[in-house]
Amino acid sequence: MRVLFVCPVDIGSGETITSIHFAEDLLASGHDVAFIASPFAERFIGAALPVPVHLFSDIGSVNFRLWRTTVADFTPDVIVFADYPLMFFPLGVVPLARVPGWVDSLIELGARLVTLDHFGFAQGKRTLFLGPPHLGLGMLVLPALPDGMEVMLPCPMHEPGPVDGRIGHPFRYWDVPFRLPPGLKEQTRSRYLDNEDGLLVFYAVPNWAWQYAERHRITLYDHLPELFSDFFSGYEKPVTLVSVNNGRLFDVGDDPRLRIINLGPCPKADFEALLFAADLAVTDNKLSISIGKAICGLQASAVLKNSFGVLELMDRAEGTAREIVRRMERTRIGSVYPFDAFPTVTPKDVDQIGLYRDNGLPEGFLEVEVFGGAETREKLLSLAGDPVRRAQQRARQKIYVERLGKLPTGEAVLRSVC
Repeated sequence: MRVLFVCPVDIGSGETITSIHFAEDLLASGHDVAFIASPFAERFIGAALPVPVHLFSDIGSVNFRLWRTTVADFTPDVIVFADYPLMFFPLGVVPLARVPGWVDSLIELGARLVTLDHFGFAQGKRTLFLGPPHLGLGMLVLPALPDGMEVMLPCPMHEPGPVDGRIGHPFRYWDVPFRLPPGLKEQTRSRYLDNEDGLLVFYAVPNWAWQYAERHRITLYDHLPELFSDFFSGYEKPVTLVSVNNGRLFDVGDDPRLRIINLGPCPKADFEALLFAADLAVTDNKLSISIGKAICGLQASAVLKNSFGVLELMDRAEGTAREIVRRMERTRIGSVYPFDAFPTVTPKDVDQIGLYRDNGLPEGFLEVEVFGGAETREKLLSLAGDPVRRAQQRARQKIYVERLGKLPTGEAVLRSVC
């Protein structure tokens, strides 16, 4: 088969990385692969794959011409969208989907159409209102899929087993449980730890998250180093937190209890080596593809969330957490609010999206309150240092991973549907 991947997102890498893994599987099986992608996505594709990558621009009409030329020249049998509904988001993707005539042109292509559905956005036409209303993220209109478009469900993220009412074919894009090649874990840890006996914490922040927080003056990232220092206070080993972000997001400071390293966007191989070499993977995004991958490696995994509004927190938060809530609200009133994926997705939004209904993946990570103070400290330290607590989480992760391991590969599913 000749397979063309479409990766239009320019403020996040998760969907593109899934497509790269999928393409690696196809190339190993003898298929021809090409990409049409945003410049941001190309940074990851070009570093990982020896395949043609055609670059979108920021002009819709130019992208439509590029689309027609690429399809005509490559003559794909199958076109795989990294996540078709994301093409219609108002921000964060290159302009193409809303160009008049583009959607109608899909039925003329003669190629089979497939979309990956990472979060459940491709489950049908609907309208979502994401984020706290006062921040103005606004309404998302998720389109109906073109007639005949197949849906493939990447795992991790989706439940590998059957789910009533769900559309699509679950698949895996690597062997599980995931293990680094011999020596790579030690090599990666030595790059970031002064003491091999230290605790290595992985924390990734996607472009869309810090950009949105910066634009709306939501200053949680300014205060996270202080919160992390509080979380790991009293830990008997040196703690190093390595964060993949914009390369400058966190103040590294001179805290003797916590060393912070900022990394800019890095190649897929380096990112995943760091993820699987860490002792603890932490995110503030309950929908994070990275935390799903961490579960595939049976990594200690935790998700920071906030379940409370500012008035509730002023009653229940203590010490450092309470003071940070005060500071955030002084910078911008309304910047402390419940979230499951900071800064744009509330707990209600996660329920609306529906990804985690009847899904065993959340059993594999620990949810903790970002303003939880001593309770959060106890849970994170226990997960990082208590063999019993760690074994309990690993047992839950193995249940998900065993189901995942029974799934067909992306290449096998693509052959069956096309």
